[in-house]
Amino acid sequence: MNYEVKSVSPGSVFLECDPYFPGRGFVVAIISFFIVPNPNIHITVWWQKIMATLLFTVVYAVVVSIVLMLIGWLYNLWAGQFKGITIQINQLP
Repeated sequence: MNYEVKSVSPGSVFLECDPYFPGRGFVVAIISFFIVPNPNIHITVWWQKIMATLLFTVVYAVVVSIVLMLIGWLYNLWAGQFKGITIQINQLP
């Protein structure tokens, strides 16, 4: 079976990626603010660390989703001039 990817919907990329990145952003924020704190960031009060973790989680998810949406849009711009990506899938016996 051959499939050809000619375009990607940037909106669907944003919506499909959005559930994954808050979790990843939360893990990175916990590591950055609680486990291995950056000495250049002077947040010492626990409630400031929690607020920074929540803010980082939201900003990380939105920024990464927008970047991936931009990549999808650039793919559409580039793939419009060419054939697209052909994916061959073989069935196992």
